[in-house]
Amino acid sequence: MAPGRQPAGARPLLVCAGLLVAVAAAAGRQSPQPGSPAPQKPPPGNELPAGPGDSRVRPDPLTERAHGIDPRDTWMLFVRQSDKGINSKRKSRGKAKRLKLGLPGPPGPPGPQGPPGPLIPPEVLLKEFRLLLKGAVRQRQRAEPEPCTGDPGSATPGPATTPVEEPEEEAGVLALLTAPLGSGLPRVDAAFHCRLRRDAPVERRSLHELGLYHVPDVEGAFRRGPGLNLTSGQYTAPVGGFYAFAAALHVALVEPARRGPLRARDRLRLLICIQSRCQHNASLESIMGLERSGDLFTIAVNGVLYLQPGQYTSVFLDNASSSSLTVRSGSHFSAVLLGV
Repeated sequence: MAPGRQPAGARPLLVCAGLLVAVAAAAGRQSPQPGSPAPQKPPPGNELPAGPGDSRVRPDPLTERAHGIDPRDTWMLFVRQSDKGINSKRKSRGKAKRLKLGLPGPPGPPGPQGPPGPLIPPEVLLKEFRLLLKGAVRQRQRAEPEPCTGDPGSATPGPATTPVEEPEEEAGVLALLTAPLGSGLPRVDAAFHCRLRRDAPVERRSLHELGLYHVPDVEGAFRRGPGLNLTSGQYTAPVGGFYAFAAALHVALVEPARRGPLRARDRLRLLICIQSRCQHNASLESIMGLERSGDLFTIAVNGVLYLQPGQYTSVFLDNASSSSLTVRSGSHFSAVLLGV
């Protein structure tokens, strides 16, 4: 039977279909462009049998095995491998690699402000301030020499402070600290009060410098600051300034006058001189006649002198009478620094 005749226009359609198949085959051989989806592989078991002219390469067995790994096995492998290397516990800390950090970044913003502190009343602050001042005063008093000292041989320890006396002392210190500033008293840095240790004879018609003093261990006696020489009786000014001096001598007549009763020219002069130069330097002087005096009397002098640093003063008794005298023990000599 003769083949049927193709209808008109069928040949051009077959030619176009062949061209489309050729173009599609050429595009499949080219590599996929970036960004284009990867060609999907057919699921296992649906592969088409390769023909004799098929040029496709079979997939690698390792690649096929990677697609079949269990997620649980992967996690367990990661856990076992995490204890090795830098994270190993067996490796000493000294040999561990130090991580190199970069430069620190800028500081962060300030945090929120905290709650306000407790309000302290002024009375509590004043009390604490008083206690601080009290401790400072006591520490300074311990560092200074004792205000009242006697001879090294006759010094006796003072009475210990009892707990009963502490409240009174504290009240006195606090009262002094809380006093108004206008009524504050200046501190005295140099002062002394001493007495003759034994009787000192003074011949007639002579000028005698008194010495051999001691600081009595009695209430009210004091010695503050350096400069007093108890043996020579000379006081050297530690600083230049105005000093107030006072001296009182208890004098006794040893024998009556050789030329009859005492006359008006029989007199005594008590002087406090600078550098033992009573005629050239300023001095404190007191004069007393002996015509109306008894066998025992007291002569005194006091006043203010200005001393340069290093200058000394001492007490002199000028016996211008015709009778010998004795200055009794207990006669005193004192001084205090008023200011500079």
